[in-house]
Amino acid sequence: MLLDEDPATLIHHTIGNFNIHPDKSAVLRINESLSTLHQARDLRIKEVESVLKKLSRNLQTLTSQHSETISSHSSTSHASHIVELDTQKFRIAKAASDLEIEGEKLQTELDVAKAQLHELELQGVEGNEMERSRRESEDPVV
Repeated sequence: MLLDEDPATLIHHTIGNFNIHPDKSAVLRINESLSTLHQARDLRIKEVESVLKKLSRNLQTLTSQHSETISSHSSTSHASHIVELDTQKFRIAKAASDLEIEGEKLQTELDVAKAQLHELELQGVEGNEMERSRRESEDPVV
């Protein structure tokens, strides 16, 4: 026979010597760690959901503002306004150019008039010598 002892005695000694308390405490620690991790995960999920809701509201607000801005902005009126401003700009530039040319002409006329004035001031009231002698020769009184 293989077994010298009674199988019931062997099973009873095996059960008595089998120590499961360290395993039970390890399982309890693992369960506590899992519970703590689960609570931390739930808390983190709530925080992230709160941030997500806030960002979602912000997105909705910005989307509605963008839609209002797009609907109130007419590209055709904007383009026509730009064309009108360009037209005004070119008109003003042409007017400024014309006034500059006119100013140069008037400056030239002013320089000519100043030269004539200077020449007349040099001649005096009676004029130059040749003109005075010609008048004297023609004047019967003199």
